[in-house]
Amino acid sequence: MTYLLAAGLPPDVPGWLARRLSGASVQTAATSAETAEALAHDRPTLLAVDAALLDDLLVTTLTRGPEPPPLLVLLPPGAPPAPLAEALSRLRPARILYHPLDREALAREAAALLGVAAAPPTTSGSPRGSLGAAVAGVWQRFREPVLRRVDSLEEAAMGLLEGRLDAETRRAAEREAHKLAGSVGTFGFGEASRLSREAETLLAGPGVLGQADALRLADLAVSIRRELMAEPATPGGMEDPRAGASPEEARGPLLLIVDEDREMAERLAMEASGRGMRTLVAHGAAEAQACLPRRPDAAVLGLPPSDGTLNLLRALSEQEPSVPTIVLTGSDDFADRVEVARHGGRGFLRKPQPPARVVDAVEPLLRRARERETVLAVDDDPSILEGVRHVLSPEAEVRTLQDPLGFWEALESASPDLVLLDVDMPAVSGLELCRVLRNDPRWQSVPIVFLTSRTDADTVARVFAAGADDFVAKPFVGPELAARIRNRLERVRLQRSMAETDPLTGVANRRGSEEVLERLLRLAAAQDEPFALGVVDLDLFKAVNDQRGHAAGDEVLARVGRLLQKRFRSEDVVARWGGEEFVVGMYGMDRADGVQRLAEALEVLREERFHAGGESFSITMSGGVADFPSDGRDLPTLYRAADAAMYQAKSAGRDRIVPSGWRPEHGEGPRAVDVLVVEDDPAIARLLQHALETRGYRHEWVASGERAAAMLTGDNPELRARAVLLDVDLPGLDGHGVLRRLAEARLLDRTRVIMLTVRTHEAEVVRALELGAWDHVSKPFSVPVLLQRIRRALRA
Repeated sequence: MTYLLAAGLPPDVPGWLARRLSGASVQTAATSAETAEALAHDRPTLLAVDAALLDDLLVTTLTRGPEPPPLLVLLPPGAPPAPLAEALSRLRPARILYHPLDREALAREAAALLGVAAAPPTTSGSPRGSLGAAVAGVWQRFREPVLRRVDSLEEAAMGLLEGRLDAETRRAAEREAHKLAGSVGTFGFGEASRLSREAETLLAGPGVLGQADALRLADLAVSIRRELMAEPATPGGMEDPRAGASPEEARGPLLLIVDEDREMAERLAMEASGRGMRTLVAHGAAEAQACLPRRPDAAVLGLPPSDGTLNLLRALSEQEPSVPTIVLTGSDDFADRVEVARHGGRGFLRKPQPPARVVDAVEPLLRRARERETVLAVDDDPSILEGVRHVLSPEAEVRTLQDPLGFWEALESASPDLVLLDVDMPAVSGLELCRVLRNDPRWQSVPIVFLTSRTDADTVARVFAAGADDFVAKPFVGPELAARIRNRLERVRLQRSMAETDPLTGVANRRGSEEVLERLLRLAAAQDEPFALGVVDLDLFKAVNDQRGHAAGDEVLARVGRLLQKRFRSEDVVARWGGEEFVVGMYGMDRADGVQRLAEALEVLREERFHAGGESFSITMSGGVADFPSDGRDLPTLYRAADAAMYQAKSAGRDRIVPSGWRPEHGEGPRAVDVLVVEDDPAIARLLQHALETRGYRHEWVASGERAAAMLTGDNPELRARAVLLDVDLPGLDGHGVLRRLAEARLLDRTRVIMLTVRTHEAEVVRALELGAWDHVSKPFSVPVLLQRIRRALRA
C-alpha cells in the first residue's frame, strides 16, 4: 500500500494531502514517540516530518533500523541550529521545504516521491474566503526572521566592500538570498522575490566579486528591505473570494446590518466602522438575502418578527460556517425569544439600544468565530484517535496522544481547552491522568471528558469521582460526541470571557492574561526565544475624568484597548491591569522590537480625537519595555523592570516609550546620546527627532558639520554618540569631512556613522564607506527602514 506518514504537520494538512494525492493514503503522528512507534510497525512509502520532531529518539530510529523511507523535512526559516544541521546530514532527506508552508509545493513534492498523481488544486474559496488573510497572518509571524535574512545580504555587501568577504560567508548569503527568493513571493512580494533571485545569481557566480558587485548587492539588499516593509499584494493563486472589494473593504470583519430604520442602521454602521469592522447595510429580509454571497462574519437583525425574518435567520445559521446573529426587536415576548433560539440566533436585545451596546454584543461573537479551541485526545487505540480527529476537526484543533506517558509534555505543548481521555490505557490509566490534572492549579478548571467502553455504574462513579465533567460511551456516535464537546467548549468560552476579559475595553484582564504570559515565558525559555513585556500608562488620564467626566474616560479606555488589539499580532497578549495601565506581551521580540511596536501604537494614538461636552481632545501614553532573559526570567521581575522604565518615560516628559535601563543623561563628563542627527534641513531633522523621541532614543540635532565634529572630538568632547546620522551635503564642512575627523580621532570603533545622501553615484558611496561609514541610506528614505538601520547599528 502506498502511504505517507505525516509527522508533526499542522492538523489540517494531512486531510488536505489525502484529498490531493491520488492513490495514496495519509496517516498521522503528533510526536516523535508516535512517529517512532509507527515506523516500528510498518515502513511508509514516504515520511513527511516537521524538524521540531527530529529529536534523538526519532533520528536514532531512522538511522539504526532497516532502510528508512524517503524523508521530506519541513524546516523553520533561517539557518538550522547545529544539532538540527547534524541530524540532517545523517538523515540525508530527499526533499527540504521551509516554513511558512507552501501547501502546493508540499503536494507536488510528495506526489513525486510517492510516484502518484497530484489532483489539481481546488479553486473554491475557503468558508471565510480567508486564504489571503491567512497568508498575511503568517507573514506577520515570520516577518522578523525574513528581515534577518536581508541583514545577511547587507552584511555580505559590507564585507565585500571592505575586502573581508570569505567563501563561507558568501555561500551563507547566497543561501539566504535563495530562501528569500523562494518564500517572499508567497506573501505577495513579487518584486522582492525577483530582486532576491538577482542577488542569489550575483553571489553564485564563479568569478571574484568586485566593488561594482558589492554596490549592486548593497542596492539589492536595500531595495529588498524597502519592498518587504511595504504592504504585501495578494499572493498569486490565493485570491480572497472578496477580492472584488476595494482596498478599504479588504480590512476587518464584515458585519451585516439589517434594519428598516435607516437612521438606526446608519448609526450602527458608523459605530462598527469606528471599531475596525466593515459593514453591509440592508433594509429588508430580501435585500439581506442578496448580501449572503458576500460572506458576512456576523449579523445584526433589527426587523420585526415575521416569517421573512425567521427565514433570514435560518439562512444565516445554515451558512458554512454559520453567521452568528444578534436580533434586535421591540418585543420582549418569550415566544419570540424561543423562535430566535430555534432558528439559530446567538443574542436577543430589546430595542431601543445605544449603537455602542449593540456592537459590544457583536464583538465577542466575532472573537469567538476567530478563536479555535484545542482538544487533547489521549487513547492507546490509533483508530479511535483518528475517529476523534475526524469528528472534532470542524469544531476545534485536535491534538492526539497515543502514549499516556507523554501526557504532561503534550499538555504543556498544546495548552488544551478540553481533554478527552480513555479509561483503560497501559502504564497510566485515564483516571490517574484525570487526578494528576485536577491536582495542578493551572489545569484544575480544564474540562475533562472520558471515552469508555465500560458504562457500568461502578466505572461511571469512578470517572466522576476522579474529577471528570462528562463521559461518552464507546463506540461513540459522531454527532453526539461533537455536540457534547461543542457544548463544553461553549461553556469554556463563556466562563473564560466573563472571568478573563475586561468588560470596558474588551482586552484581557490581569487574571486572564497572567497565565498566558507565564506560558509564553516558559515557551521562550524552552525554545531559547526572546520575550518582551511592555507596560503603558495613559498620560494625565485623571484630568480627563475630572474635567470631562467618567463617560469620556471610559470611552478613551475602550478605544485605547481596541487600538492596541489592532496594532499587535493575534498571538501577542494585550491586557488591562487596572486603571489606565495596559500590559502587552510579545513572544519572539526583544526590547528594541517591543519599543518599536509600542511606539507605532503611540503614533496612531496621537492622531486619535476624542469628543466630550462639545469639545475634542487628544491623549498620549508613556511606556516601558523589558525583555526575557535580559531583565528577568519570571513575570513579576519583568513587570517591575518594564514598570520602572515606564516611570522613567513619565519623568522625562511623558509621550514616549523607553526600554528598561533607560536613564536621562546628567552629571559630569560628555553628554551621552544614542543618536546624533547632523542634518541642515530642519524639516527632515524634526521628522527624525520625533521618530527617535517616540522610541525612547536619547538624541540631539545639529545643523553644522563643523559643530558636530567639534562636539564629538578633542581632549574634552562635549558629546558622546553611539550612532550618527550624517548628511553628506552639509554647508562648510561636509559629511565626508566630518567622517574624516571622526576617523582621525579614532571614534569609529565605538560610533556607527550612517550616511544620508541624495546621491547614488558609486564613487560617492565607496568614498563614504572607505572613510569608515558603517552604513549608507539614500534620500528620500523610509523612516521605518532608517529606524531599522539605526537599531542594527546600536546593536552592533
